[in-house]
Amino acid sequence: MDSAALLKRGLLLEYTTLGWNVIGVVLVLVAAYAARSVALAGFGLDSLIEIFASVVVVWQLTGINLQRERLALRLIGSAFILLGRTVVDAEPERRAYS
Repeated sequence: MDSAALLKRGLLLEYTTLGWNVIGVVLVLVAAYAARSVALAGFGLDSLIEIFASVVVVWQLTGINLQRERLALRLIGSAFILLGRTVVDAEPERRAYS
């Protein structure tokens, strides 16, 4: 398979993932509001972080150069750090309800 076909395939997969996550965020946030659930709202926040990472991947795949790749890796790394931070911050609250 040539690189153009692989790029097209990668973008299709990333757009599919992005669409799935956008639909999921909308449904989860509506459910969180209806149920007044902080846990569901946190799951929605996690999905928003995943959407951000997907957007960065699409941005990086549509214009590959070394400088863009470094910035994309930093942005995705920042998204994972933010995700880890939300998990660590939520841990004491989870133990309080156990």
